[in-house]
Amino acid sequence: MERAEATDVSIVVVGAGIAGLTFAIEAYRKGHNVRLFERRPTAETEGEMILILPHALHTPSKWPGFIERAMKEALPTRLVYRKYDGTVLLDTHLESDQGHILSIYRGTLHNLLYTYTQKLGIPIEHSASVSKFDETDGKGSITLDDGRKFIADVIVAADGVGTKSWEAVMGTKESPVSSGFVLYRRSYPEEVGMQDPDIAREFGNTSTGGWMTLGPDAHCVVAHAQGKFSYLLTCSDKNFDSTEDWKKYVPVERALDIVKGWSPGLVKLIEKSPDRQMLEWKLMWRDPQPQWVSPRGRIVQIGDAAHPFLPTSANGASMAMEDGYTLAACLQLGGSGNVPQATKVFNRLRFERVSCAQKQGFKFREVIHKMDPDFIKNHPELLESMSKNWTTKHNAEKYAYDNYASCVQHLQDGTPFKNTNIPPGYTYKPWTVKELLHASELGLPDQDEGQWL
Repeated sequence: MERAEATDVSIVVVGAGIAGLTFAIEAYRKGHNVRLFERRPTAETEGEMILILPHALHTPSKWPGFIERAMKEALPTRLVYRKYDGTVLLDTHLESDQGHILSIYRGTLHNLLYTYTQKLGIPIEHSASVSKFDETDGKGSITLDDGRKFIADVIVAADGVGTKSWEAVMGTKESPVSSGFVLYRRSYPEEVGMQDPDIAREFGNTSTGGWMTLGPDAHCVVAHAQGKFSYLLTCSDKNFDSTEDWKKYVPVERALDIVKGWSPGLVKLIEKSPDRQMLEWKLMWRDPQPQWVSPRGRIVQIGDAAHPFLPTSANGASMAMEDGYTLAACLQLGGSGNVPQATKVFNRLRFERVSCAQKQGFKFREVIHKMDPDFIKNHPELLESMSKNWTTKHNAEKYAYDNYASCVQHLQDGTPFKNTNIPPGYTYKPWTVKELLHASELGLPDQDEGQWL
């Protein structure tokens, strides 16, 4: 990799997930000095199919060999939308005139990023849990559970919704709000499922990248590739609570109650889960928080640490990657003498776009959960909008270069500055999770101006 001129900006990244690794690679390319700390003992991670949309792939195309490796590991882009009884609503290939769409298992993408980071020689320390984030006027710091302290020009919190950076950034942590939905998921070897004729008939075709089955206020995504089946069922949470737990296994009967009367293959795919257990993930939201940077500008949040997404957005990972490109570029433009300025520009360039993308995910869920499947069948553009909406028409790295100076001027003296990376024709307005949920419960129409879909 050809690196930019050294900036002498020292960076500590907390969290080696997709957000942290993406940022570390791009920060290295921009000439920064970067090292990572990860609380997990190994780099192994699990996860089902995710989409990385074109706007998140412009910058990695400049990483030698990365896109080529990713595409070799990609799932087919064919996506079949079905009614809960198995009736096909739309058989399409995900595509965009903006560039590549990468359909891939989350664990595979993570492994590609981790391996690339290692090949670049970026240091990563595992089993390193951070107990405290702190800053002075000149530096940021982290303290590990074992008492060791590490100091850098900037600390990047990329450690998800459980981050402890909130105390340093906001003084308090926003309490989660239940979306009223839960995600049930599991992966297992394909030979387990292919023994059943109904599963084989519905989901045996490995040239299909995924199936999305739409039911009453629920949907299920199934993937069959690389020797395994996986499913993700999003549905109303009958056991309503606000407990966040990403490793909780529950009996499959909870999901089977939801899909009763659905197509035989999908029902049996869930039944075949090993030990009749599946992971239960309560889908929690936090109201959009405009402040991702600490008062002195030495601690900055990216990815889920700043803005968790619901799975129906199909954009959480892509937006986290965009964060990385933007922050690396801002730190390069600011240099070691202007780190606080750079992190605050990053925050200003990113917040409104990400907040709109979070809302976009809610809008898409309303389409697939609330609309009549037969209406959707006659209006395929509603489904195709997932990969062809306003979010994909953006290049985060270029946007940072183009807008850094004017945003600095705005922050220094109030010169007007308006982001253009949000839906065309829309003027940003703050919103809360409760407002969206209340409108959904009442069946109120979407009244946002601008071009969202």
